[in-house]
Amino acid sequence: MSAFEWNKIIASVLSAIIVAQIAGILGGMLVRPTELKKPVFAVPIPTTEAAAPAAQKAAPPPIGLLLAKADPKKGEQDAQVCTACHTFNKGEPNKIGPNLWNIVGSPVGEDRGGFDFSSAIEKHKGDKWTPELLNEWITDPQHFAPGTKMTFAGIDNAERRANVIAYLATLNPGGLAAEKKLAAALAAATPKPAPAAAKPAAAKPPAAPSITALLAKADPKKGEQDAQVCTACHTFKKGQPNMVGPNLWNVVGSPIGEDRGGFDFSAAIEKHKGEKWTPERLNEWLTDPQHFASGTKMTFAGFSSAKERADVISFLETLK
Repeated sequence: MSAFEWNKIIASVLSAIIVAQIAGILGGMLVRPTELKKPVFAVPIPTTEAAAPAAQKAAPPPIGLLLAKADPKKGEQDAQVCTACHTFNKGEPNKIGPNLWNIVGSPVGEDRGGFDFSSAIEKHKGDKWTPELLNEWITDPQHFAPGTKMTFAGIDNAERRANVIAYLATLNPGGLAAEKKLAAALAAATPKPAPAAAKPAAAKPPAAPSITALLAKADPKKGEQDAQVCTACHTFKKGQPNMVGPNLWNVVGSPIGEDRGGFDFSAAIEKHKGEKWTPERLNEWLTDPQHFASGTKMTFAGFSSAKERADVISFLETLK
């Protein structure tokens, strides 16, 4: 291509650029847009609010007044559930949990025969196992020390907790004398409330659905998840060894207290020999083991939700 042709091409490009610039300048002079005083459409800007603090679980009511009339003998019976993991007499060895001799008034996490306390308990070092602190612990161990190795769900009934603490105090002579004297004085000084007018009888609530009805729509997978709490004491697969509690393979429909790999059942369970673990019986057991077999070594407090119990029983039915 000749130099003349190249000159024509370059001149054309430069002319196009000049024309575009002149057009832009003329357009800006001819058209002058009016700026809006406010946007036609206001985009909402979310305002961040401080997250509301999580609801704090209420501490249990003071135990003092109940200790004034607590029954150590009943407390010793209620504390039988703890014998699966603890010893109580002086000089006895630790088990899954520490020996509890002389526990009332002792420092939290103190050396008890070399027992390896969890970091959750170590955080309370410097405190003492006063009746008030024991009341918080026995109400809900996981709330008192999140992450504790203690699998026991706690005792809901304040009177039973007072009885257990009164029993523990007998393992430390004189450990509860001052608290009882103070509680008795408080009880005497508390004015008695005026008798309330009799209330009309409340309407009888509708009957709860039977376990059979709930099992019809139970979810074994959900039951397997709920039953994870039981793995601290039980195994589920065929041929697995017993732990603190027996292996639960093929338990639905089996005789209560039958030989399960030589497991040593408590006398409370032996009293039910001759019966079978029907879904109805398992429902009673999972609702409140201590009520079903008073004195059982089972430390689990039970499932309060009927739906959860049905799901767990549905899962156990798959273990055949």
